[in-house]
Amino acid sequence: MYKIAISDLDGTLLGPDHRISAQTNATIKRWLDSDRKFVIATGRHYIEANHLQASIDTPLYLITCNGARVHNHKGEIIHKQNLNSEIAEEICAQTFADEVQINLFTDQNWFANYRIPALDEMGLDAGFDCIATDLAKLDKGNTIKIFFWAEPEFLQPIYEHLNARYGKRINLTFSLAKCLEVMHATTNKGEAVKAVLADKGLRVDDAVAFGDGMNDLEMLEVVGKPVLMGNAQKALRDAIPNAEFTLTSKEDGVAFYMDKLLAKYNNN
Repeated sequence: MYKIAISDLDGTLLGPDHRISAQTNATIKRWLDSDRKFVIATGRHYIEANHLQASIDTPLYLITCNGARVHNHKGEIIHKQNLNSEIAEEICAQTFADEVQINLFTDQNWFANYRIPALDEMGLDAGFDCIATDLAKLDKGNTIKIFFWAEPEFLQPIYEHLNARYGKRINLTFSLAKCLEVMHATTNKGEAVKAVLADKGLRVDDAVAFGDGMNDLEMLEVVGKPVLMGNAQKALRDAIPNAEFTLTSKEDGVAFYMDKLLAKYNNN
C-alpha cells in the first residue's frame, strides 16, 4: 500500500473552477487520517499553493514552480533552484510576438509584460496578482522561472528557438497547451519528489502520483505508481504508455483513485 500520494493541481486535483471539490477534500482527509502523506506538486507559485492548502486544513509539503521550490509542512524551504540570471536577462531582452505574454516569478512577486484577464481569473484568491512591468528592467537575481502564455502556434517557435539557443542549460516544458515554462536545467517535479521522499525517509516505491501535463512527466516516471488523468495531454499519454488512468479532473479523478486504494487497504 502506498504511503504517500503526490498530486498536480490544475487539470488534476482542481476542478474547472480551480478549486478543490468537497469530495476531493474529504478523500484527502481520509487518506491523511489513515496515517499517510499527501503532497501538492504544481507549477503555481508557493504563495498560491500555500493558500490553497488551507482548505485541506492540514500543513502539507508543497512542491511549487514545477519543482524549483519545495517547502516542508512548517513552511521551510528544503529544496531551491533558480533560473540562471544571465539567461533570464537574455530572454527578457528578446522581442516576441505581441500575442505572447511573458511572465517571471520571484519568491514574492509575479511580473509580466502585460496582464491577461483570462489568466488573472485562474488565480486562487491568494493575493498573488500579476504586476505589469518592463521585464527588461527587473533584477533577475532571484528568478524562479519564466513562462510564456499564448496560443500553441506562437509557443512552438519559441520552444524551438530557446531549445536551440540554450539546450541543456534550461528545462523547457509545456505545463498547458498555452503555457511554455523555462526553468533551471535540473528543475522538475521528479527531482523535487526525490527531495520530499528523502526528507520523509520514504522510498519511490512508496509513492503514487497524479498528473495531466508534460510538466508532470519526471514526477510520474520516478514514483512507484504513476496515474494519468482522463484529461491528460496526448504527449504525456504517449510518454508513459504503461501508466494507469483515472477519471478526469472534472470528475474528481484523484479522489476516485485514492478512494479505491483506501478501500483496498481497508479490506486487507
